[in-house]
Order: sequence, then structure tokens, then C-alpha cells
Amino acid sequence: MATTVLDMPEAPEIRLARLESDVAHIQSDVTDIKIDLRELRSETHGEFKAVRTEISGLRSEMQEEFRAVRTEISGLRTEMQDGFKSVRTEISGLRTETQGEFRAVRTEISGLRTEVNKHLWALASLLVTLFLAMGGMMARGFGWIH
Repeated sequence: MATTVLDMPEAPEIRLARLESDVAHIQSDVTDIKIDLRELRSETHGEFKAVRTEISGLRSEMQEEFRAVRTEISGLRTEMQDGFKSVRTEISGLRTETQGEFRAVRTEISGLRTEVNKHLWALASLLVTLFLAMGGMMARGFGWIH
């Protein structure tokens, strides 16, 4: 049987040398990874800090805007309340005015009623007088009275 290079068992020294070389490469890679992680941490820390600062600024701006909106709403509420008060006052004045007008109309109607009643009584008196006069004329005409 012929042995080839691939089939030959390696000497322990060669295997150990290869393992040491592999470990050195792994240690170098781990060191590189640690350096990359530190750099990434530094970069992300700065970016996170910038984002936090920006968020804090936005939060402050939003709080100011909300305060301004609340102030404006409060002002509008006050204006509306004042407007409603003035409308209520105006309505109350109109109510008083119309009540006075209705009283005046009622008084005038009452006066007209009294005047119409007077005229109706006068008309009724005239009609009674007319009927009595006609009755008297008819009675003389038919000879019932002399």
C-alpha cells in the first residue's frame, strides 16, 4: 500500500503549530471585533445622545405649542361666555320691551273694547227706540191706539 501525503498522520508538533496559528488568528479577530464594538458604541452613543437632545427639543416645542393652544382655547371660551352673556342680556331686554309692548297693546285693546261696548249700547238703544217708534206708528196705523 502506498501512502499519500493526505493519508499520512500529522506530527503532533505540526498540529500544535497549526492550532497556535489558528488561535492567534482568532485572538486577532476577537481584538478587531472588540475595537469595532467600541467604535460602534461610541458612534451610537453620540447618535443616541443627539436623538435624545432632538426629542427633548421637540418635547419642549410641543409643550409650548400645547400651552399656546390651551391659552387660545381659554381666551375663546372667555369670549364665548362674554358673547353669551351679552346675548342673554339683549334677550332679557327684548323680553322686557316686548312685555311692555304687549301690555300697551292689551291696554289699547281694552280701551277699544270699552269704546265698542259704548257704541254697541248706544246702537242697541237707538234700535230699541226705533223699534218702539215703529211699533207706535204701526199701532196708530192699525188703530190700536188713538
